[in-house]
Amino acid sequence: MIRADILQQFPDLFGKKRVNGRELDVDETISTLTRELRPDIAAALAARRELLASRAPVTKKYAWQAWDEKLDDPVTGKPWTFRQIVQGLVDNFLGKESPWRWRLNDEVPIPEHVHPSRNPGLELTGPWAPLDMAFNALNSAAPMNMPDFEDAAPSHFTPEGSRPGTPLGIFAAMQNAKEIHEGRWNEKPYEVVKKGKTRQYRITTPQPQWPTRLARPPGLHIVYEHVTVDGKPAPGLVVMATLWALSNHDALVRSGSGVYYYIPKLQTPREALLVEKLLSRLEGLVGVPAGTFKAKMLYEEGNAGRQLPAIVWTLRRRLLGTNVGRWDYLGSLIEMWKDDPAAIFPDPQSVGMATPNMIAYQRYNALLMLMAGLKDGELSNGAPIGGMAAVMIYQAADPYGRARYNAHALRAIVMDKLRERVLGLVFVPDAPLPPGAQPTLEDVLATRVKGKLYDAYRQSWVASPETDYVAAGNGPLRAPVTGLQALVDAPRQLLDVEGKQVPSVASGLTDAERELLRARGLLDAAGKITPTVVPRESLDAPEKLLTQPLWDAIYRPPKGDVTIEHVQHSFYMAANYGFQILNGNFAAAIDDYELKLRFMNDLATYRIYVSWLWSLVRHEAPITKDGHLQRQVLTRDGVVIGANAEPVKAGTRFTRELFEKVWAYHDEWTKAFFAEQDRRGEPARFDRSKADVIMEMLRRQLLSRRWVQHSARVLFVVAEAGAKDRGPILDAIFDLSRDEVAKRVQAGTLPRTALAAHDYVLDVS
Repeated sequence: MIRADILQQFPDLFGKKRVNGRELDVDETISTLTRELRPDIAAALAARRELLASRAPVTKKYAWQAWDEKLDDPVTGKPWTFRQIVQGLVDNFLGKESPWRWRLNDEVPIPEHVHPSRNPGLELTGPWAPLDMAFNALNSAAPMNMPDFEDAAPSHFTPEGSRPGTPLGIFAAMQNAKEIHEGRWNEKPYEVVKKGKTRQYRITTPQPQWPTRLARPPGLHIVYEHVTVDGKPAPGLVVMATLWALSNHDALVRSGSGVYYYIPKLQTPREALLVEKLLSRLEGLVGVPAGTFKAKMLYEEGNAGRQLPAIVWTLRRRLLGTNVGRWDYLGSLIEMWKDDPAAIFPDPQSVGMATPNMIAYQRYNALLMLMAGLKDGELSNGAPIGGMAAVMIYQAADPYGRARYNAHALRAIVMDKLRERVLGLVFVPDAPLPPGAQPTLEDVLATRVKGKLYDAYRQSWVASPETDYVAAGNGPLRAPVTGLQALVDAPRQLLDVEGKQVPSVASGLTDAERELLRARGLLDAAGKITPTVVPRESLDAPEKLLTQPLWDAIYRPPKGDVTIEHVQHSFYMAANYGFQILNGNFAAAIDDYELKLRFMNDLATYRIYVSWLWSLVRHEAPITKDGHLQRQVLTRDGVVIGANAEPVKAGTRFTRELFEKVWAYHDEWTKAFFAEQDRRGEPARFDRSKADVIMEMLRRQLLSRRWVQHSARVLFVVAEAGAKDRGPILDAIFDLSRDEVAKRVQAGTLPRTALAAHDYVLDVS
């Protein structure tokens, strides 16, 4: 059943349709697929909860998957052991025929326009509602685009206090996609009032030059209350995957494209099998061969890495590549170690993609995709994809003139993509090299050493469509491999930004940039690019791929400090993004007072900050470096947190008392920020009352001893609740057992919404 208001507002999305010459009913398809997959989804989510609740040591419960574990094969229908799967991967890498050899996309070849190696450049993600967001995406020079129905999606709920009849964003975005693909906006302008001015948008890029679109549906844990099957909310994955395929298939195929997806949050082969069943069933209904609907996958869960070969194998008919979903990945690592007081992560602001454990993670991703994507010695059947560059530039009209800092953002994306590109250079020598030998890229290109060079990372994510920003990121990804060393060695071009020297987009490396890449093994002492060397004999058995040193490299918490300044910064980022969610805005560029840049936040960054802060409070973790609690101050850049208030010495425990001080200083900043906004006469875009709501919610969540895996779900239910229900809902989620919640609901001392919220947030089936 589709809720009446959704049917009334979006009738084109539902009901009977003719797709690929077949008569199909969208509502019936969603119902059928939900009934088929719902029990398996519930079991998968229960397995996640069981793993998180296990008191076994991290090294045991997150160890590499057991070699004799049997896994269902959606292709042959026969079970394979994990050893056989990894052996088949090894055999493909070695070019060895065997009963277990497998590789990606052998049944239906990858169309040229969606191939991850043949379309170098950025993958732009973002919501397709409002409509101007979709237009900006299609006008972007990024060769790939992901209409986002997941982390940065338009809201799939109606915030309390919204205007009656406000269209639900998630369905508005799907409607926009359908109309755009059908050509309804090719010649037509879209007008919208922003900041008191009428603005007009058009699609200016000719349709054949549009980025290839891959729909990014929600993860298994999201349900949609406005689409019910047998009285229960339907899985968001089923709803969005079905709507994308049935609404857009024919128009996409007519334009020379196809139905493609970007699958998030998968953790196990069992979960991958659910996705494979869903997409193959949709293919069968539409009448196309299995493997026609291609997909990329976000490798963003630590739990996925320990069984990644089997996940890739499960999706092998359609998987184009795995993406290093860096922010959720960091959040998942914090989650993995949450119960170990000796394994507190350092400041998450200090854990970037150049941190050793994240370098190991990117290399592992590249190696697996190389092994699975090889065919006839070429990387033609799949490839790895890089992660998100989340710093953003300021507009010229920024009221505080912060566009003066944009050179930092432009240089940051250049270095982010250059580092990933070099990380993806993998050299497989023809013969064993002398001990300690490390050929440079120049040695390989000049054939001074014999072997095969693979150039794996040619695509990488970006969150902002601004022309200069996209061009800066495209540069390193599109440069010929023969020109990479020239990018490193180019003359330095330095710009003065507020008295600091910042390299330009076209500059060669500074000493600090060069040293960082050298320390990570990407350059040698002379500054020459050094590809990763993978001798064939080093991977001629499954045990040589999944080793203990590799596990330690990608899973052990990195070294670093816990500082009170970054505790405050994390609270600032979490509170500001939570405020946006409560107002129904999933994709939020937060002004980062440390970076002096805008930082694109979504549910993944919220997960990082809330998970880390919860672990600090849970274990009363020690601050490891002298610092200061800071209070708000009005600066040239607006009201920021930056004036030293109280000293905090190394060794001070993050007690409840210290947490309350962090909370109070942020509350002070909020009031000062709104006062400054009023003084300047700036109209408020969002409901300010939600600031108090997020503050109380964070207090309750961070001080609760109950771990909530999907912390954003709390935001969803609180956002829809009226003021009188918020307190009882938070009690039910963070403090009370389910039996107690049910008892109080029965007695009438808690609203029924409290039990529904408890079950939804905590995944109680």
